[in-house]
Amino acid sequence: MKTTGYTMIALLVLVASMAVAAQAQTAHRAPVRVSIPFQFNVGNTTLPAGDYTMRTLDADSRAATLQISRKDGSMNVIVNMIGTMGQSPAMSKLTFHRYGNRYYFAGLWMDGEPEGLQAPKSKAERATQKELAAVNVPMETVALKIR
Repeated sequence: MKTTGYTMIALLVLVASMAVAAQAQTAHRAPVRVSIPFQFNVGNTTLPAGDYTMRTLDADSRAATLQISRKDGSMNVIVNMIGTMGQSPAMSKLTFHRYGNRYYFAGLWMDGEPEGLQAPKSKAERATQKELAAVNVPMETVALKIR
């Protein structure tokens, strides 16, 4: 009888811990809405300024697939992101690398979460970086607050 009781307790603890882990993983899956006031690049795609929804399609602690969609449904881009650790930001934000008047999507950070998602640099961004470094135009990081 004692063995059955201990087995039931162990099973309850296991189920509860799995539920907590599942909830932590799905926390990243809530769609994010943001208004981006400038044209920007994601991978090899140029997106116009406007209202966008971003959602993770597949996430774990090391990587995620991020879908970026225009609010009006006219544009849709999917990008593989890299999980990165850092300090928990005070606000949810998108980051962009700016070279002169060209913006490249760089990352997504959510308020209170120590890990963020970082976009790998595309060939186009690396070419722009190299081209403008030759004429001393530095890269700047621009952050947009997410509502």
